[in-house]
Amino acid sequence: MKKWELARYFMDAKKCVDTMLFFEENAEAVSMIDIREKVTETRRKFYINCCVVLDKSFPKDKKVICQDEIIDRIYYERDKNSAHKDEKYHAKQYETLEEIVIDMKTQLLAVKSLCADYLPEQMTVDFVAFDSGLYRLAKGITKEKEEEIFSRKFPLRNSLNISPEDTIVKKVFLDTEDLRDIPEERRSDYATLIRMGICMEESIQRLQDDCIKTNVLFDDTNMWVTTDLGKWKELRKAGLIDEFDIPVMPKSVAELNKFMELLDGIFPVQ
Repeated sequence: MKKWELARYFMDAKKCVDTMLFFEENAEAVSMIDIREKVTETRRKFYINCCVVLDKSFPKDKKVICQDEIIDRIYYERDKNSAHKDEKYHAKQYETLEEIVIDMKTQLLAVKSLCADYLPEQMTVDFVAFDSGLYRLAKGITKEKEEEIFSRKFPLRNSLNISPEDTIVKKVFLDTEDLRDIPEERRSDYATLIRMGICMEESIQRLQDDCIKTNVLFDDTNMWVTTDLGKWKELRKAGLIDEFDIPVMPKSVAELNKFMELLDGIFPVQ
């Protein structure tokens, strides 16, 4: 398995940590669902994806790499609980969601360190407290409201006027696993979509996923995107953008000057 194909499973595991971070910060807002069941399912996906990366990186050295107690615990969770239900399995006891998150972060970073030679060097690990479905549930965002938000964020998104003779029709490459069913000589028939999200947390997840799909489809590319999410949070706190990262227009010249001062402090001109 090539590096960017393997990156897909690593990032799927990373997004499981993102989901747990969202739970940690927003458990009350989604308390109408069975949080215990969702946490269990998220952790199951996490350990299965971590072990895909480990198995593909060290296909014959499981006993060797399991001399590391963190890696050994990852395999224990996968083999005794996530992929199979062993009667002798004993779950680690946690008091809080924060403790689970700390463990999962530590385990994921251990996988990245161990498998560094088998993963793309361009890939970064950007944890965000976000889950697409849970975020929409917590904020009551329906499909109609989502469309309204995207129309405000990207007002020209449905207004491109391109003549048919200027278009090239491509099939959409939706999943890295689809590559096995596409002959190499037909890959040029496909293209990837580069998507933004309802907020910057979702955008970074989507853009990184789309970079991975692009790099898998086109073997000679190493696209990647990252961001300093802390700066976006500063903009929200300052009132420069709303919760969906849509710019907020100043109501006076004084407010505009204040906003420009804040903006320059967050994103200084070089």
